[in-house]
Amino acid sequence: MKKSLIIFAISILTIIPSFAFEDGLITTDKKLTDIRIEDNTIIDVIPLYTIMNEKNTLIVHPLKTGSTRFSVLKGGKEIVLFNVKVTNDETIIDPVKGFDVFQIDCPPNFYEFELDIPPLLEERSD
Repeated sequence: MKKSLIIFAISILTIIPSFAFEDGLITTDKKLTDIRIEDNTIIDVIPLYTIMNEKNTLIVHPLKTGSTRFSVLKGGKEIVLFNVKVTNDETIIDPVKGFDVFQIDCPPNFYEFELDIPPLLEERSD
C-alpha cells in the first residue's frame, strides 16, 4: 500500500506543468517616472537605477499568466501605454515607438563548451 502511494505521488509530481516566465526590459532615451499598472497581480514593473542615475530603463517582471497594461510618464510630458500578455512560455510586450523592448532569458544549456587552458610561461635560463 505504501509503495503504491509513493508511486502515485511521484507520478502526480511529474505531471504538474512548470512555468517559465521571462522578464522584459524596456529602455528609452528620456527619464521614465510615474509607473501605473492596471493589474498588479499579473506583472510588476521595476525601474532600474544605473550608476549615472538616468532612470530610463524598466524591468517588467511577470507574476502569473494573463493580460494587462501599464503606463509611464516619459520625460515629464508624455504618457505612454504598454500592453503586456504573459503566457506560460513568454512575456509579450507590444512595441511602442521610441522604446526598445528586450526579453531577459537564461541562455540554453546546449551552448556549453570548455575553454582551452591558458599557455604556461616558461622561464629562460641564461
